[in-house]
Amino acid sequence: MSHIETRLFRYFVAVAEEQHFTQAALRLGIATPTLTHQIKKLEGQLGVRLLRRKGNTKVVVTQAGQRFLARAREVLRQVEEAAAVARQAGRGELGHLELGFLASLLSADMLESWVGDFQQAHPAIEITIRRVFPMAQINGILRNELDAGFTRAPNEYPSGVRGFEIYRQRLVLALRSDHPLAQHEDISPAMLAGEAFVGTTPEVDIGFFGYTEAIARIGNFVPRLVKRQLDSVAVLGYVALRHGIAVVPELMKTTNFPKVVFRNIAADPVPQVSFAFVYGSDPSPSAKLLIRHMQRHALRNGGKGAAPRHNQDRIIIPSALNVDPRPNIDPRPNIDPHPEVLARRASLEGCRPRRRGLALRGSARSLSSGRPKAGPVGAEHLRVRDMSQ
Repeated sequence: MSHIETRLFRYFVAVAEEQHFTQAALRLGIATPTLTHQIKKLEGQLGVRLLRRKGNTKVVVTQAGQRFLARAREVLRQVEEAAAVARQAGRGELGHLELGFLASLLSADMLESWVGDFQQAHPAIEITIRRVFPMAQINGILRNELDAGFTRAPNEYPSGVRGFEIYRQRLVLALRSDHPLAQHEDISPAMLAGEAFVGTTPEVDIGFFGYTEAIARIGNFVPRLVKRQLDSVAVLGYVALRHGIAVVPELMKTTNFPKVVFRNIAADPVPQVSFAFVYGSDPSPSAKLLIRHMQRHALRNGGKGAAPRHNQDRIIIPSALNVDPRPNIDPRPNIDPHPEVLARRASLEGCRPRRRGLALRGSARSLSSGRPKAGPVGAEHLRVRDMSQ
C-alpha cells in the first residue's frame, strides 16, 4: 500500500460526517468533482470500498468505512497535536532548561521567587538546576552546557555571554556568638586586623574579587586566611567550629547556623555584592522566555532585589572577569597576601608565586560534559543537581 496523504484522511472524514459530496466539498473549500476523485484515489490505495452512493451526491459509509473513519479521526487528532507541540516548541513554551545557581541564593529562597514563578507560568518546560561555581557558570554557558545561570555579577561579560544585575546585598561579618567582637552590633574593618578568616577557595574566586580581601583593603591590613571552602554555607560551618570569622553576603543570615551571629560592617560606604542573571548570546526559544521573565526582576527595571534606597550610593564589590574564560592573571584586589595564604594558593592552583598576585593557569572547575535527556514535563520536574563536588 502506498503512502496515504493526510489530506485524504481529512477529505474522507468530511464526506463520512456530511454523508453528502456537495456539502462536504463546501466544507472543505474544494470542487465536488475534485473531492469525488480524491475519495476514489483513497479507496484505490486501500483496495476497499469505503462509501456507497445513494443517488448523485448522497453517500452511506460501509462497514469497512466505519472502522476506517475511527482510525482516520485519530490520525487527524495526532497530526493536530504534533503541529501544536511544534508551535509550542517554536515559541519556547515546550522544552528543557539547564540552569546554574549559587548555594547562597538557594538558601535565601531567591530561586523559588525567580524560577518557581516561571515554572508555574510555563509548566511544559522542564527545568534542571545545577549548583555551579561562578566561573564554571560562565564556562558552561560558553560550552552550551547551561542555558543560563544565577551567579555573582562580573564586571565585564566575555564574548558570547550576556546578563544583567538582579540582586544586591551588603556584606556582613559572621562570627561565633561567644566571640569577643560579637558584643558589638557594628564592627569596623580596622578591628579585624588580627583575626583569623575563613573564606572561599581560589577556584571559586577566579575572575571575581574575594569578600575577605575587599574588607581587608578597607581596614588596611593583610587578611590571615586559615581555612577555605567551596561555598558560603561551608564557610559558616567552619565559623561555628571556631576556625575564624568570615565575610559573607547578608542573605546568609537565613541559614540559621547554631552559635553563628552576624554583625554589620562599620564602613562608609558599606561594601555590597552583586548577583546577576547570565545567559548565552544565542538563547533557545525556552531560554528567551526565561530571559523575558527575569528582565522584570532586573534592578535597572526596579526589581525587588535592589538594596534599600539609602544604600544605593554605596560601594559594590565588582567581579573582575577577564574576557578570556580561562584567565591567566589574578583578578583579586591588589593586596599582598600573607605568606601562608600565598603558599596555600600556589598549592591549590598548581602555580608559582609571582611578585604581585598569582598566575592562574587554566580555567575554573568546569561542568561535566553532556546534558541530560529531557524527561516528562511539568512543574513537578524541577530538579536540583550538585555539580560542585
